[in-house]
Amino acid sequence: MQRTTSIMKKKMTLDKISSFRINSKNLDKLKTQAKSNGVSLNTLVNEIFANYLHWDMTATKAGWVVVLSEVLKSFLDEIDDKVLYKIAIRTADSTRDVRLMMTGDDTLDGFLSILRNRLRKSGISYTESSDNKMLKFIIHHNMGKKWSYFYKIQHERMLQNLGQSAELEFTDNSLIIHIRQ
Repeated sequence: MQRTTSIMKKKMTLDKISSFRINSKNLDKLKTQAKSNGVSLNTLVNEIFANYLHWDMTATKAGWVVVLSEVLKSFLDEIDDKVLYKIAIRTADSTRDVRLMMTGDDTLDGFLSILRNRLRKSGISYTESSDNKMLKFIIHHNMGKKWSYFYKIQHERMLQNLGQSAELEFTDNSLIIHIRQ
């Protein structure tokens, strides 16, 4: 499955020129990465800036942390579905402040912005499509059935809290979200 990013979907308007001094080792790594990605150094640097502005700048302040997936899977294996449900609801109900802090927008657009950026930053594969006034996300997290269940309950509640009509389903390693636009 190909991962889709908002950066790839929107053409950036490049209308300002600025120069920076960069440590030579870091510049060499950036050039190598750009070549490996099949993009120009300029494109890679703009993606880095966009990543910082749309996620890194506010994520830790909003409470996001980096955790190994194996740690989460191990925790989930120890929790029964009733407790997992309660945690999903409680965490979903606390996301309004996170959306406001990170996007300034407590709407579906703010929710989608965080969803896309979080998936991209976590390295989780997803596809996004839109037709007949329906937005569809297929998220392949590869974290197991309990994570799928938790993810479904949490995202369903977040969308309900936004007054958004949606249908969610899950498999052992994926979450499918259908959102009416």
